[in-house]
Amino acid sequence: MNDFAAALRDLNDAGIRYVIVGGLALIRHGVVRATKDIDAVVAMDADNLARLEALLDRWEVTNPNGTPLRMRALTPGSVLALRTHHCLVDILSEQLLPAPFEDVLRRSDVKRIDGVEAPICSLVDLVAMKRAAGRGSDELDLERLSDAHGELPSAPQDW
Repeated sequence: MNDFAAALRDLNDAGIRYVIVGGLALIRHGVVRATKDIDAVVAMDADNLARLEALLDRWEVTNPNGTPLRMRALTPGSVLALRTHHCLVDILSEQLLPAPFEDVLRRSDVKRIDGVEAPICSLVDLVAMKRAAGRGSDELDLERLSDAHGELPSAPQDW
């Protein structure tokens, strides 16, 4: 069973600067959809990465299939797909965002997920990420967001 609340609480308690994207963000933006993991984009500054590394130690992370991780370092433009004691967690580097991390964090809205406060990326940032990724699943997510919100926002020209 997924315990998203425990994983989010750990992220918060560790002082990690992150923004929720992916399935949980879609759900918080009104899309009816299941998700199996937490997708969190993290700031790539040295202090935040050190806090993340300490949390990964505490979580005793493995690959999603339970095998040992070969690489634990989050590098620019990469994703760490992890199994924790609580649930599956994908940690994404800030370079995968459509705008600078600080801007995305500033536009995020803190909402409760299973009773735990977490910064959820804004609709405009979520739409921009989905459009940029362009996978079939992202196109379906964009259709579902459009059903929930009508015309979807475009990213400002100054991004």
